[in-house]
Amino acid sequence: MTTSEIGYKQILVATDFSPHADAALKQAVWLARQTGAGIVLAHTLPDLRRAVHSSSYKARLDLLYGEGDLFQREIRQESDTKMRRSIVNLNAMDLDVKFETLLGEPFVEITHAVQQEGYDLVLAGTRGLAAWEQFFVGSTAKLLIRKCPASVWIAKEEHDGPPKVVLASTDFSEVSFKAVKQALWVAQQAEAEFHLLHVVDSMDVPEDVISKIPEGSSLRNEINAEAQKRLESFVDSVATDRSRIRLHLDWGTPWKDICRTARNVRADLIALGTVGRSGINGLLLGNTAEKVLNTCDCSVLTVKPDSFVSPIAPACWPLHPEPLA
Repeated sequence: MTTSEIGYKQILVATDFSPHADAALKQAVWLARQTGAGIVLAHTLPDLRRAVHSSSYKARLDLLYGEGDLFQREIRQESDTKMRRSIVNLNAMDLDVKFETLLGEPFVEITHAVQQEGYDLVLAGTRGLAAWEQFFVGSTAKLLIRKCPASVWIAKEEHDGPPKVVLASTDFSEVSFKAVKQALWVAQQAEAEFHLLHVVDSMDVPEDVISKIPEGSSLRNEINAEAQKRLESFVDSVATDRSRIRLHLDWGTPWKDICRTARNVRADLIALGTVGRSGINGLLLGNTAEKVLNTCDCSVLTVKPDSFVSPIAPACWPLHPEPLA
């Protein structure tokens, strides 16, 4: 897989109209202009009770006794108007942009949309607006990282333009290879610096590596040499100009070293897999991606394995995104 084969084709942008969501939309517009990707801007109304109370008397009757078409049109109208305004304000009328107002739990509805429409990238913000509109506060971004089958790019308000510095982290697993390829593609499109990090977690050094260390040799030096060799081999497998890649090899706790390296290189975007396994394992297992999201000031791009199946069952109703008129 070469970087020329990476480009995103269908992008779903989740919005609650907050500054963080606006940053996500700006990233999507930039990405779409690199590849011609289509964009669907989706707003989720998580509170059915509020939606019912804000609708007209006729719409409520239609919901109770009719087909529900009038009710749906009313609750969609304000949301669609705001989404249209967001696109117009970004001068993105030249792009293929559609809208969809969803009703339900945000991370579930976004996952359903990905399952039905095959989006290869979801872009979202990290924080919402008022208390009842908290779209990505707390657990929603984490739940997307855990359960949404597409790559998930969580944008932070201060990083609303093309990244200038991209940091990818690898544990040599297949999913980290996939994450590095996507991150490198993004860096190439943005003409950004690209840094590649591998963290050796001493708690996860396998027995077969330890058993090969000659008597009298330094354990750390031998493990470091083995990790350096594997990192060089990994870079070769990426099949790109090595001069573009700045390598980092560290010892420590993976999420802490990822954040420290991101600060040192002033990264705008961190890319990593959400499930990893390797000979020197543990880098991307568990909640590393979530800790990076909580701790680092960067936007975060998380990538799933090709074999990933979401635990959320697909919805049984179709989506009908509306084009920007």
